[in-house]
Amino acid sequence: MRLVVKYAKQDRVKYISHLDLMRTLHRALRRAGIPVAFSQGYNPQPRVAFAPPLSVGMTSQGEYMDVMLTSGMSPQEFCQRMNGVLPQGIAMLKAVAIDESFPSLMSMIERALYRISLNTSGLPIEGVLKDFLSRSDITITKRGKKGERIVNIRPMIHRLEIVDRDEQKVIMEAMLSAGGRESLNPGQLVHLLLESAGVVEGSCCLPDIHRLDMFLRKGNRWITPLELGEDDGCGQADCGGYSL
Repeated sequence: MRLVVKYAKQDRVKYISHLDLMRTLHRALRRAGIPVAFSQGYNPQPRVAFAPPLSVGMTSQGEYMDVMLTSGMSPQEFCQRMNGVLPQGIAMLKAVAIDESFPSLMSMIERALYRISLNTSGLPIEGVLKDFLSRSDITITKRGKKGERIVNIRPMIHRLEIVDRDEQKVIMEAMLSAGGRESLNPGQLVHLLLESAGVVEGSCCLPDIHRLDMFLRKGNRWITPLELGEDDGCGQADCGGYSL
């Protein structure tokens, strides 16, 4: 049995690394008595895979993991058992059963939606944002195993708009590329946005970045990983496809 599980990483644990988060979840699976399947070979590992990781310092209500079980278990029981042993700040939100033939979450997920809260006192953010998005080239330097390369991130910004604001703060939503093919860190995006306005990031409050959800393409729709459970009747999710 294969489950896709949505979970939250809250403010209390936003500074732990992805590696530490994986270790915590592996321990929780053992403590909860979840019948997790293991790989074969000399060094068996639990068959648990994760969606694109969240950067340190960010919170999320849209994290995902993929768990293979050796026996049947209801998604509701899985979440209840896990939440009974997890530390404060990490919470299982929903799980659905999916067909084992689906590819990995990492290979399927292509976009992520973020909420960005930013102190903009004295900054004409509407004009800055308009000028920023009007550019056809917004480049960053990425470092990899083969060295440095210049990447145009403009095609990775699918939506960036203001959804709320007051005199001191603006809240934006950003739909960005995420996944194995190409990925844009929202922290880099904010840095470039402020840089284009001539603002030194340390001169204002650091941005508060929260991941709302992740998405994959299904036909002509963008759906969350939970909705994969609707394909074969194995499970059902509450939310419908996002219009991007």
